[in-house]
Parts: sequence; structure tokens; C-alpha cells
Amino acid sequence: MKEAIVYLRDRTWCGTGGCPTLILARRGSSYRVVAKITITRPPIRVLTATSNGCHDIGVWVEGGGIRPGYEAELRFNGKTYPTNPSVPPARPLHARVPGEIAIAATQAGSPAR
Repeated sequence: MKEAIVYLRDRTWCGTGGCPTLILARRGSSYRVVAKITITRPPIRVLTATSNGCHDIGVWVEGGGIRPGYEAELRFNGKTYPTNPSVPPARPLHARVPGEIAIAATQAGSPAR
């Protein structure tokens, strides 16, 4: 599945825990929302590992009472990704895993961590 990752950053969308991230899948000439993931922060990575035919996603979780921050792994369950990276089935990554940064922490428009 070809996916697009959209990080929404605006006071109306974000809170102390971060901002929502949308995972979109191509449907014809448009896209459909596969997942709306709450309380994320960059960097957002597309991991090398896959689950049910889609790449796992790594998002930074910090703030809103979560200290220190950590990278959470979100696995595709066949229909969607976990919507909250701070609770199971999302899981903290305790070691760096291979993947590519899709949205960098230092990109213009993204909150610094």
C-alpha cells in the first residue's frame, strides 16, 4: 500500500502531548485516512520492518506528563495503526531500529523537542 504521512501542527489540533499524525492510503485519484494518531512529535520515521504488508511507523512521544520522551513503534494490524502511541498495542523502542525519517524534528513548522 502506498502511504502518505501528514503531521498536523496548529494550536487547534495540538496539545501538551503533541500533534496528530495522519496516515493516508491512495484510493484512486484521492486518499483515504488509514489512521489518525494522536500525541505525536517529530521525528516521524518509516521503519524498515513491516506488519501485515505495511511499514511500521516510529513516532516520538513526549510531553503531556510523559518524561523522558521515547520513540514508539506503531505496527499496522491489517486495517489501521494504533491511534495512541503512549499505550499498547504501540510499544516503546528501547534500541534504535532501521528506518528513514519522513518528518524531521528540525523541519520548519515542527515543534522542537
